[in-house]
Amino acid sequence: MGPEFKDTPSHWMPYVSVEDVDAKAKQVTELGGTVCVPPSDIPHVGRFCIITDPTGATLSLIKLNPHAEG
Repeated sequence: MGPEFKDTPSHWMPYVSVEDVDAKAKQVTELGGTVCVPPSDIPHVGRFCIITDPTGATLSLIKLNPHAEG
């Protein structure tokens, strides 16, 4: 791990596939959650963001590029 993770405890980062990362990130905020990493592109992979729900659970949302799947 890089130095940016020095205080991060060991954890899992699940990814949930969604149709529209930007729309879901907006919905997270509207429903009381937090967008920790705003929607961003991953070249040759897709678009993702990292969210925390109102209870504190953190996960990533992703929309894979069609060419990246399978």
